[in-house]
Amino acid sequence: MIGRRPLLGGGASFLLATATHAQSGLWPEWIGIYDGAARFYRSIPLEDIYPPPKEPHVDLDDRNPFGVHFDIRDTDGAPVVWLRIEGGPMQTADAGETLRFAPLIGGLALLVSTEGRYGPRSATLTVGPDMLSSEALFAHSDGTFWRRHFTVRFTPTGGELILWVFDAAGTRARTWRGSAVKRPL
Repeated sequence: MIGRRPLLGGGASFLLATATHAQSGLWPEWIGIYDGAARFYRSIPLEDIYPPPKEPHVDLDDRNPFGVHFDIRDTDGAPVVWLRIEGGPMQTADAGETLRFAPLIGGLALLVSTEGRYGPRSATLTVGPDMLSSEALFAHSDGTFWRRHFTVRFTPTGGELILWVFDAAGTRARTWRGSAVKRPL
């Protein structure tokens, strides 16, 4: 029994160290409206195929940039993210979509409600020391689904954007990268 105690103590210190890095709310300097653009970056296969196909999949995604706009707010202690994407397979309606999350606990919040014609079935928000990320699950009319990840890593003038879309089979991810600037108040 004595041999296990140092291990248990080590685990407790790990949990304490992790908790000190957890985010309990939005940073005030993140609150605001951002405008930017993203362009197709690449496709990432998520499964190993052997032997490789004779005719590998070629991405025909449009490589022209498209607009990405978002607004980060804190409403009654809970994060609200409005997002409008103007192109690509994750394009939102013209009015965008508003995702209201529960209060952050340990850097994580679950979707409470959504405003938008085609909002996600579920979503999570993750907040770290210099980034905010949402993962949203959307359903197709045929019952299949797709997932969209939206991540912004904040910079002094705005943020660097990464958008990921995972297909329903979970075998391929497509990524877009870009940047956004924060509108002056």
